[in-house]
Formats: sequence, structure tokens, C-alpha cells
Amino acid sequence: MHAIAALDLEPIKVKLMHEESGEGWTLERANAVEFEYRRFLQLMKQYPDEQTAPLVDVDTFWHYHILDTMKYHADCDAVFGHYLHHFPYIGLRGEDDEAAHLRVGQRMRELYEATFGEDYVRAATAHSGALPPQMAHSGAMPPQIAHSGALPPQMAPAGVANASAAQAEAAIVAAQQSSFYSLRPRLPLPA
Repeated sequence: MHAIAALDLEPIKVKLMHEESGEGWTLERANAVEFEYRRFLQLMKQYPDEQTAPLVDVDTFWHYHILDTMKYHADCDAVFGHYLHHFPYIGLRGEDDEAAHLRVGQRMRELYEATFGEDYVRAATAHSGALPPQMAHSGAMPPQIAHSGALPPQMAPAGVANASAAQAEAAIVAAQQSSFYSLRPRLPLPA
């Protein structure tokens, strides 16, 4: 699983934290979901024939990774030796499909808990914590369990408390200076 740990996901987090073109996530939330996304990739590597569905925040992180097509392709090649495809329509094509979505979400939960020895849904995390019933869920849990949502400002995802604006800015600068980010093809500047 060294290839997964070696992935540079900083550019993906920068995009997710961007207010206008991303999701406006905090650095804490981006870090917490990155941790879970790496676990998701580990499960995909370890169980390549399983049908699973990640929690919504992990799926969002995956979508943003996929949008960086060159990076995603290179990362998939490094981790899996092939492109890891994504089918984003599960659960949207009627009742049978929704039942399938629930089933593959439950399977993800089983694999996660068996592999990592931790609850798939943990109360202290924004990406998979227990929140009020009106919050959405991944399809894998009952509606009172949320995949994401607002936590009080003093409670950050994954137990990280109150990163300052300077820390967030430092993370963005570090991501912008990472080797993959800086070596990417650029559009020519207008003459």
C-alpha cells in the first residue's frame, strides 16, 4: 500500500478548499476526507472484485481526483496498474437500483470495519459522523447517520481543532509547490 501513501493529493485538496470552483472545504475537512479516501483506495486495491460505494464526502474527493485526468490516470497506474473506473449513477435508476446502492454501501462498511478495525461511521468526524436526521447520508446507513455536514466551529474533522488561516494558506502554497503540480503542462500565455 506504499503507492497509496505516496500519492500527492495536495492539488486535489486545494481544489476542494477553493470557495468558488471547489466545495469550500476547510483544511481540516479536506485532510480528514483525504485520510478516508486513501483508505477507500486501499480497499479498492485489496478487494478489486467487490462492488462497493464510498461515503459521499469520499466520493466527492474521488470525483475531484478524476477531474484532474492526467494526475488521476498516473495515480491509478501507480496504485492499480490500470485505470480505476467510476460508475456515478448507482442508486439513481429506480427502486431496484437504490436497493443495490444500499447493498454495496453496506458491503463497503463491512470491508472497512474488517480491514481497519474501526467503525465506518464515527461520531467526531464531519465526513461520516452522526448528525441530525435532516442531514443526508451515503445510502449505506440509515437516514439518521450522516455522511457529512456542519459541525460546530470548535470541532474539526478527524479531531483536528481550529486550523488557522495561516495554516490553511501554508497547505495551499505547499500543494502548489508540489512536484506534480509544478511539472504539469501549462497553456501558453497570450502573446
